[in-house]
Amino acid sequence: MDSPSSSTLPDRPSRSAKRAEYLLAAIVLAVSGWFYLWTATSASNPLSSKLQAGDLYNRLSDGFLAGRLSFVEEPNPALADLADPWDPAQNAGLSPFHDVSYYHGKYYLYFGAAPAVLLLAPWKALTGSYLGENAAAAFFAWLGVASSLALVMVLRRRHFPGLAPWVPGLCFLGIAFGNLVPVLLRRPIFYELAIAGAYAFVMAALLFVALAMKGGPRRRLWLALAGLCYGMTLACRPNYLFGAIVLAAPFLPALRLWRAKAPIDMRLLLREVAAVALPLGLVASLLLAYNYRRFGNFSEFGQSYMLAGLHPRRDVVTTFGFLPANLWFYFLAPAQLSAFFPFFQVIHMPWFHLPAGFTGEENVYGACNLPFLWLALLLVPAWRDRRTLGRVELRDFAAGVLVLFACNLLVLGRIAGAASRYMVDLFPPLLPLACVGVFWLEGLPGGGLRRLGTRALWIAALAYTAVFNVFVSFQHNDLLQYYNPSTYRRLAHGFNHLSGWLGATAPSKVGSLRLRLRFPGGRKGQLEPLVVTGLSFKADFIYLYYTDEGHIQIGFEHTSYGGTVTEPAIGIDYGREHTLEIEMGSLYPPVEHPFFDGMDRADVTRLKRTLRVVLDGRQVMSGAYDFYDSSPGDVSVGANPVSDAFGRRFTGKIMSVSRGAAAGEH
Repeated sequence: MDSPSSSTLPDRPSRSAKRAEYLLAAIVLAVSGWFYLWTATSASNPLSSKLQAGDLYNRLSDGFLAGRLSFVEEPNPALADLADPWDPAQNAGLSPFHDVSYYHGKYYLYFGAAPAVLLLAPWKALTGSYLGENAAAAFFAWLGVASSLALVMVLRRRHFPGLAPWVPGLCFLGIAFGNLVPVLLRRPIFYELAIAGAYAFVMAALLFVALAMKGGPRRRLWLALAGLCYGMTLACRPNYLFGAIVLAAPFLPALRLWRAKAPIDMRLLLREVAAVALPLGLVASLLLAYNYRRFGNFSEFGQSYMLAGLHPRRDVVTTFGFLPANLWFYFLAPAQLSAFFPFFQVIHMPWFHLPAGFTGEENVYGACNLPFLWLALLLVPAWRDRRTLGRVELRDFAAGVLVLFACNLLVLGRIAGAASRYMVDLFPPLLPLACVGVFWLEGLPGGGLRRLGTRALWIAALAYTAVFNVFVSFQHNDLLQYYNPSTYRRLAHGFNHLSGWLGATAPSKVGSLRLRLRFPGGRKGQLEPLVVTGLSFKADFIYLYYTDEGHIQIGFEHTSYGGTVTEPAIGIDYGREHTLEIEMGSLYPPVEHPFFDGMDRADVTRLKRTLRVVLDGRQVMSGAYDFYDSSPGDVSVGANPVSDAFGRRFTGKIMSVSRGAAAGEH
């Protein structure tokens, strides 16, 4: 191994430092375990020991316990009578399950079987009750964090033994709350359970790889456990297949010796290769046999026979042509910010045209929102720093992790859509490398302002990443607000005090809009935006339609839900100045905001659902409608910054804009 001699190593960490590190890890594990379970059970999936309608993994477990590889439930016989039972146009309404495989009159699950085999089926056999997919996903995610913390401790003690315990202690928070697992667990069903299981096993595999790289009498044991855990990763998520190359990292020193024509103990090397390959091969062989027994094809996991919204053979396409779009979504798509809880909202619509066949994105947030993750880039200068202990060993491990990441990215990047849950497949293995970047930074010589500046930088990156994960979890698909409104109201009311303190509810930023404007001539048949509130995907529009040279229509649109337009057209003099007063529910803070404290709930509801447009003193539009919440900074007059709907700008002249609460209100 290319590592310094023991005489060059700094003093080992003291026993008290080790105890402090263990204590901090235990605290983070306890807090994250509670938060993960609460997140997994606080919205659409309450904790239950009964079989839920959409619980596919426990149905697979029932099948295993009954001695079969399919579900116990029999499909509707009408499916067998269809010319093409996998055509969504033909099978609509005939299956109670979405995203299952239908083959020869039976239901199968094409997601990895490991969570059922290792947890759900044994739980049912021992207790007679069901462990919900939500609790199982939280458990596997927690195991992933536990393995990640252990990995960070191994790397820290091996390569940076002189660090104060508080440094890895803070990094533990980045591991547990910077991994996008809080977002994953907001809606934990079979998709998320498979990903959580893979997260647990891939991090365990990386832990054992790191332990094996230290050498010693237990090296073969660690290699065997690494191979076994990586096999279980594949049994959860086969997309990790090519990333198995990370298991070669402990053998890179032998490769360098071979290239240098130095002597190698081949018998020992072959035993070590067998130690990692045999358990991996055993699990892989069981997977192939599992596929063959179900579908008569070793490489068929069931995707070719899935019942979904797309035809599995005709519509589902994977190609590297989707990679550029997916790279933008997974790396560069910034969250939109809001002055109000939960402060982070969905990303902007992409500025480019999506490739043909690309189905879009599902609440993706680019890694640009996770600045702690980018501290892994500090490995580049760390590798060049000769003071870094065991630098070659650390470089080998980091290279293996990066290859794992790249292989998985290439597989997921070919999918015709981006999803936030796939980010848990991608980015958590990089977080221990980010911790290594922090450790190297803390070990640099010097002090004073430079030390304070670098320390403030990485702590701020960590804090922002953790806060982002937690609050995006509160926002994810609006599930917490919809399924647990009382909890959401309490959280929103408490955190929204912050926006009040920062002036987001000042009189000049709340309430109806009053405009003096002149409409443009020569725009017959054109649409133009007048007022847009909210963000991409969650916007409300007041727009104009120039009917002819003497009439105009004013419309309202609530994105994805439609709206209304003035009928008949309004007579207008295009040659003179006009006044418009616009009242919209989106011009006020969210209903949970302390701004409304002391107001009658009925009045708050009326204010938040009121649409009223007054033109030159005459009311031309009114009604009760739903609105998306909007920050004061996301109210645009005369421009449409969120989409091409209704045009991008108002071509008339706006002389003045004033704003204030409606008469008689707060």
